Amino acid sequence: MEGGCMIPWHAYVARRPAMAGCPSNGVLGLRVEWDGRGEVVRICGVLGAPVREVALFDRVADPAILTSCEIDAVVRAAVLALGDTA
Repeated sequence: MEGGCMIPWHAYVARRPAMAGCPSNGVLGLRVEWDGRGEVVRICGVLGAPVREVALFDRVADPAILTSCEIDAVVRAAVLALGDTA
């Protein structure tokens, strides 16, 4: 990882139209990591009660995902799946 930042859930949803209407399912924010070229390599959801971090997207584990639309789809599906485990 070259860099990263924490983005509150509501701010991420506001920036990513594909996430509109997606419930947070306990995700308080997203930790986004990128490499030296500025490519997103990992997105983790930070959940509360109990506080924990859940990997939502990992380019190392799935290098075939290339576009931001594909990343949005994977993150959305992972967040929705969190609701299935609640």
